[in-house]
Formats: sequence, C-alpha cells, structure tokens
Amino acid sequence: MAAARDEGAMQTKAERWWDGPWPWLIYLVFYAVPWLWVWPTAWQLAASAAGLAVFLPTYFISHRLQGTRLFVAAAVMLLIGVALAPVGGGWTVFPIYAASEAGRVSPPRRAIVAIALVAAVTIATGLAWRQPPFWWLTGVMIVVATGGATISRTAFYARTRALLASQEEVRRLAGTAERERITRDLHDVVGRTLTLAALKADLAAKLAARDPARAETEMRAVAEVARAGLAEVRAALAGQAGGSLTHEVAASREALAAAGIDARLTGSEAAIPGDVGAVLAMTLREAVTNVIRHAEASACVIDLALEGRLARLVVADDGTSRSFGEGLGLAGMRQRLTAAGGSLSIQPNAPGTRLVATVPA
Repeated sequence: MAAARDEGAMQTKAERWWDGPWPWLIYLVFYAVPWLWVWPTAWQLAASAAGLAVFLPTYFISHRLQGTRLFVAAAVMLLIGVALAPVGGGWTVFPIYAASEAGRVSPPRRAIVAIALVAAVTIATGLAWRQPPFWWLTGVMIVVATGGATISRTAFYARTRALLASQEEVRRLAGTAERERITRDLHDVVGRTLTLAALKADLAAKLAARDPARAETEMRAVAEVARAGLAEVRAALAGQAGGSLTHEVAASREALAAAGIDARLTGSEAAIPGDVGAVLAMTLREAVTNVIRHAEASACVIDLALEGRLARLVVADDGTSRSFGEGLGLAGMRQRLTAAGGSLSIQPNAPGTRLVATVPA
C-alpha cells in the first residue's frame, strides 16, 4: 500500500494540472458547430442529450481506469459517436475522446492498435452514412493526432516516474553509504584514541606512587590524546577523516611503544602517493589498534612498499592470539580498500598474524 501511495504521489508531481478530466471537456463545444448553420430538431437535441448523459460519467470514470477496463470505456465513447452519427452534430468528437483514453493503455503497441481501430470505425461510420469526407475526415486526423500525443505523454510520465524513483533510490543509497562511512571512521578514530588513552592512564596510575612527575606527564598526554581524538571525531563527521600516512606511521609507533610493543618500520611511506597513503593510513590505524588490543604481541613490523603501480602495507605481529577477528573494524577496512580498488588479506605469521593491504597507486 505504501508503494502504491508513493507511485501515486510521483504521478501527481509528474502530471500537470490541466491533464485532469475537466479542462478537456471544452472539446464538446465542437459537437454543436454544425448547428450554427442548421438548427437542430427536438429529437436531435434529445438524442444528443442522451448521448452526453452516457458519455460524461464514462469519461470521468475512464480517467481513473487502466488496462482492459480502459479499453471498455474507450469503446463506449466510440459507440456513442457512432450512434450519434446520423443526428447531425459533430459526432467525431466522441471518437477523439476514445482515442485519447486508448492512448493511455500499456504497452504502447496495444494503444496504437486501439487508436487504429478507433480511426477505422470512424471512417467506416462516415462512409456508411454517406457523409461528405470533410464532415468526418478532420475528425479521423484528430483521432490519430490525439492518440499519438497521448501515447507520447504517457511514456513521458512513465519515464518521469522512473526517474523520480531512481533519484529517490540514489538518495537512499547515498544516505546509507554516508552512515556506513561515519560508522567506519568513528570506529577507527575512537578505537585508537580510547585505546591509547587507556594505556597512558594505566601507566600514569602505576607511576603515581613512585614517580609523580612522570605520572603527571602521562596524564597530560592522556588529555592531549583526548583533544586530538575529539578533533578527529569532528573531522570524521565532516567527511575529512584520514590524515597523511607519515603522520599515521608516527602515531602508530607511539601507540605501540605505549603498549610495550617493539615497533619496527621497513620501507618508506614517502614513496607512496598521498591519495593512496590516506587509504592506507586508516588501514594502518585500525590494524595497529587491533594488535594492541588483541594480539598480546611483543613486536610488530610495519612494512610499506610501492611495487610498480601497487602500494602495499603489511602489519605483522608475533602475538599469541589472533589480532584480526571478523568484526566491524575488519569489515570497515575491507570496505574502504575495496572502494579504492584494493584488497585485504589476513595470513598466519607463525607466530602471530600478518595483515596485507594493497591499493592501486
């Protein structure tokens, strides 16, 4: 029901106000044009009134019909015109209305066949009553033109509705993608910040009794980490998460050192282009956070290399537990690398775990 309401709303937006049934009744005026020269008799007026009495409700109802029912309504309008052909009025206006309604039938080939039948019946009626060609030929021409215009208009509305639906789907997908991006960025930013703050706070607590000065230094570092984390959260919400690879390498080594993990860097981040480096920087951030939180490692090697047109990041630890369990962090890394055309693999390192991320440079 909701889908039907949405489709109706889109159709209302696509259609113009004069496409409703009321404005087009003006064409009924042409039915009385022949009586400008020859005044109608009482029975002609009565027959015409009876025809209009049947036509008007049929016309208004047909505007809301589809499919076979619309065919039936168009046939009724056509038959009214055929029945009024000997009355002396401009009876071809009714086949014109019939062609207009038949033009709304889907698919268009069925509408074309229906309009052709309306035109053929109009011609046959004019010939059967031996009316002069100019009396009905103009009506036949308008039948074809009106029917063709209605087919074109209906196709335009269908394309407009499809376009509106696709635009709505694009907006929905864009909103979903943005929520996923914010989730990934916040997970990476907050995870690193809270992990580092917790490590330094624990260290400060241990030093408080025997080395108050160093404990104060560590607590000031906690405050600095919190402020930096707040700035990174704001950047993530603004879509600006991900700093330079050089900065992230230095921050990762500092975080590993704070956790008591020996950090070694091989290769050079300077050789990796900046746009690729930003993707690898966020991957490195999450990888190092996982090593600190889960690996129980004593050493971690960060290797950066540019091999032809492929930038590669390797994070290897010697931990006793698996660093990279399937979860939000790993899913975020995969999504980010896949969006950049890269790949991610997790391999055993004997001991420990080895993460390999690649991105086209």
